[in-house]
Parts: sequence; C-alpha cells; structure tokens
Amino acid sequence: MRKNQTARGLFLVGLVILGAIAVWGGIRVALNTQYPILVVSSSSMCQSDHPELHSTQCTLPVGALIVMRGMDTMTIANGTIIVFMKNPADPGYLIVHRVVGIVPASSSAYNQISFRTKGDANSGPDNWTGYGYIPASWVEGVYQYTIPIPYLGSAILQIRDFMYNSSTGQLNPQGILVIAALIVALFAFEVIEPGKKPSSSKNAGASDTPTPETNQSKSTAHG
Repeated sequence: MRKNQTARGLFLVGLVILGAIAVWGGIRVALNTQYPILVVSSSSMCQSDHPELHSTQCTLPVGALIVMRGMDTMTIANGTIIVFMKNPADPGYLIVHRVVGIVPASSSAYNQISFRTKGDANSGPDNWTGYGYIPASWVEGVYQYTIPIPYLGSAILQIRDFMYNSSTGQLNPQGILVIAALIVALFAFEVIEPGKKPSSSKNAGASDTPTPETNQSKSTAHG
C-alpha cells in the first residue's frame, strides 16, 4: 500500500511539473520569445523612485510583472520599450529600457540595425558596448503590458534573493536547505501512513463473545 501511495504521489508531482513545463513552452511559442514574462528588478524605469527628478511618474516599478513579445526588430520604433541582453556572454542578464534612437545597419559597427536605449529614470542614454547602442540581435522582446497582480512580482524577487546569490547566480546555502527540506517532506508525506482507528460498528449478527481469531485480528489492526 505504501509503495503504491508513494508511486502515485511521485507520478502526480511529475505530471504537475511536466504540465507546467508544457504551459511555459506554449507561452514562449505563442509570444515568440524565450522570456515571455519577467519581473522588473531595477528602478531605472521608475522616475518617482528618484527624488532628484521631482516626478510622480513611474513607467515600470520594481516588482512589476511584465509580458514581452518577440517582434521583427525592423518594426521597432522610437519610444518602444524593449528587453535586451546587456552582454551575450551573460544572456540571463536582461535590461528593460526605452528605445531613444535607431542606428541603420549601414552606420552600425555591428552591420545590423541597432538601438540607442535609455531608462526613463536615467539622466542619459545607455552605453553598454562603448558604441552607445546595442545590435538588434541582442533584443529579446518588446514590452506589451503589466500583469495587474499586486505584490506577486515583489514576492518573486524576495524568493529569488533568498534562494540565489544575485552576483554569482548560484544557490545560497539556505536555498539548498529549502529544496532538500521540500524533497524530504514530500517523501515523508507519501511514505508515512497514518495509524488506523478501530471501527466502533459491529457486523450484523456477529457474536458478542470474542473468539481467538477475533482477538488476533484486532491486535494486528492496532499494531
């Protein structure tokens, strides 16, 4: 019985994981980007977070859960908010800034259309590469809208910071402990079978006089 329960539990967990992977893959295909949903982790797009700007505007606050879509970079216009790689050597480090200038391929050091970008709360344009612009091949997607679920993005950032070292991208010791505890709890929940309580009902027509066989079965049930 215990083996069956454990196998059933592991099967359900695997089914949930596979389902989540399938849904995420479907979203990526539908939105044509590797990063369809992101959490904003910097205040460079929130003017009100910078008192020196004397502004009450905030384009994308820290913790905003944003949806991206992959688009033909030839259709990206000035003013478009895009997500791009800061450096292809670190593809997981993404920036969400606004396009403030377009460099034609004939004038770009990358021989492809390129974009000058700037955070709405920054004083000047970005200069990640030394050229003052990034090539179209670094663009991962175009901002579509913000998912209006309060605190969800902030909670994701808190969990990420607890689990991972932001500078190295490696699991923190406490993150490893949490994962190990979840695995142990899963197996404990599935393997440990609660004790059975004796039934208070009697079978119809059963004798009130206990027999040796009855005593033996009762002691086994309580064991």
